Amino acid sequence: MLLNQSRVMIQLRCTKKVQDFIGIKKDNLCKISECETMLGNWMVNIFIQDRRKVICFMNEITLLSFVLTGVKKTKAKETLESFPIGLSQLLTFEEIDSGAIESLIQDSSKIEITATNSRKLLGNMNDLIYLYQSLITAEGGLGNCDMTSIIMKINRTPQRVLGWGNSITVTKALLQCAT
Repeated sequence: MLLNQSRVMIQLRCTKKVQDFIGIKKDNLCKISECETMLGNWMVNIFIQDRRKVICFMNEITLLSFVLTGVKKTKAKETLESFPIGLSQLLTFEEIDSGAIESLIQDSSKIEITATNSRKLLGNMNDLIYLYQSLITAEGGLGNCDMTSIIMKINRTPQRVLGWGNSITVTKALLQCAT
């Protein structure tokens, strides 16, 4: 399934839960291909927090992540289409150079929906979701927490897969090498 038309593309690799949520059949998924962008492709999963649906996006290379809360089934496809906006907001909060943000947003102007293809990355994503749920609960739930602060904390959590580096540091280094 293609969401936009452009020459450069990213793939949102959706779990079965997300595929069911957005109402996409297995036959309509795009084929998994190599990444063509600076940051590569993204995993997408969904979880329930305080009786609300929350979509989690995680980069496959850097494990950089962010969430969108209060997602409604009637607007599920639009939520995936808003991925570039969420990424832009995250990178702006993290004080990434505006030129790098613009380049990444152009790279994500064409989005393909695929299935997931890595159990290891799914494990990393499940760990991140557990962290999100724990921090949200610790701060009093979705209605009381500072989601930006939680996202920033999680992206600064050391990850064994990254040699005990954190997602934001690895992302900034990757973007700096690309410019």
